[in-house]
Amino acid sequence: MSKHVKAGKPKKTHKTRKIKKKTRKNKTFWKIERVVIILAAVFLVSFLSFAALALMEYMDMNDYVEADIVRVIDTTVVLGNNCTAIVAQTSEERARSIELGLKDEIEIRPNTHDIFADALKSFNVTLESVTVDSFRDGIYYATIHLKRDNQRLRLDSKPSDAIALSLRTDSPLYIKKELLRSQGQNICK
Repeated sequence: MSKHVKAGKPKKTHKTRKIKKKTRKNKTFWKIERVVIILAAVFLVSFLSFAALALMEYMDMNDYVEADIVRVIDTTVVLGNNCTAIVAQTSEERARSIELGLKDEIEIRPNTHDIFADALKSFNVTLESVTVDSFRDGIYYATIHLKRDNQRLRLDSKPSDAIALSLRTDSPLYIKKELLRSQGQNICK
């Protein structure tokens, strides 16, 4: 055996140390680059999802018209836009709650709609809007649109309950244009 060569590991030269150091730097660089790429992809997917939802919401709202008529006559609710309105029956209690909402009054004790509106406010939940969406099998259907921070929730509702809540929270009330065309009556005659 030669005097200069030791058994076992080969002798590390300055050149091999540089290569290993460079290789470690490259591996670290590629790890960082992968993390950046993954984060960018997550951000892009999140942004595109948000944009798609916003676009869907915008496109959906083009199918609706804001109600500018809300009246109660006994147990009949009149809800419409311009001279066209949906005329529907509700219970005495709901009709009274809608009337109180129109007058911005609370009776001696708060009713369910007053309590629900206060709960929304207390928990920092915004009632963004109410939509009256459809009429099937003799029944009207509505949706309550809630928002808290970036979270959104849609709740199925009876239109009379949704209207009563909308009035207490100063939220816009919309009617689907097609529903107004098919079920609406001319109230300006």
